[in-house]
Amino acid sequence: MRTDGPVVVALDGTSNSAHTLDWGVAEAVRRQAEVLLVRTVDDAWQVTAWSWYPIVGGSDVDAEAVQYLADLQTRLLERHPGVIVKFRVLHGQVVPCLRELSGDAQLLVVGARPRTGRGRTGSTGVHVAAHARCPVAVVRTDATHPTTPEAPVLVGVDGSASSLAAAHVAAHEAWMRGRPLTVVHARPTIPDPFGRGSVPPLATDDEDDPTHKAARVVAESLRAENAGLVVDLALVDDDPTDALTGLGRGAALLVVGSRGLGGFRGMLLGSVSSAVVREATCPVLVVHDNG
Repeated sequence: MRTDGPVVVALDGTSNSAHTLDWGVAEAVRRQAEVLLVRTVDDAWQVTAWSWYPIVGGSDVDAEAVQYLADLQTRLLERHPGVIVKFRVLHGQVVPCLRELSGDAQLLVVGARPRTGRGRTGSTGVHVAAHARCPVAVVRTDATHPTTPEAPVLVGVDGSASSLAAAHVAAHEAWMRGRPLTVVHARPTIPDPFGRGSVPPLATDDEDDPTHKAARVVAESLRAENAGLVVDLALVDDDPTDALTGLGRGAALLVVGSRGLGGFRGMLLGSVSSAVVREATCPVLVVHDNG
């Protein structure tokens, strides 16, 4: 995971952008990094909506985006005089634009709508997290589960290379925040072929289970590599998505790898990471195993 380059904060001007901005700037301050504010203007409709008559000089939306970012830059420089803040207006579709920009960034921060009832995050955050060339933070708040000072950083491990990379990043994130780290390993429940629900596998406290042994090794290595870091281990017999999102309520940060076991590039994030990004009620950091 690179430590140079800016923290890119993608904003869309909605009410959620204020929290996304605050979260992203706090990360930049913590990392002593430059802030790059971006807003994407997709003006392709100007050609398609009017057939072969493209709108020439349709700069109102562009000017509004520039003014919006310039105002934010001014306010941030007043509040954080020691931080370098730049901004840029991108033209095109959101995901390709942010992917291109992420190549030179150490972190890309995008917002997500707060969950309401059964509502989930839209697909933008999932696609950006899948295709970006740097770690992606999908930021969300949950008024019913506020983050407390003692709230941990969580990371899910399943033995894949991406989850192990995520575990090391999560340990560093917990250390930077002065928070404990909880390593979560969830063994999926076994579907009942007769349709009577799920039959759990071996008891969670079974010390002879090889996957639990492997999870303990990961937790022990993180303790050894990060002196003073409190590392807890949560061994859960549950659907991995449910386990991570449930334990992640009120967490300071939930870290997942970009792909699960058996994943390949065409599967984007893999089913668990994709579902976590959509359903979690806390900020989610997606880490790619290629750094």
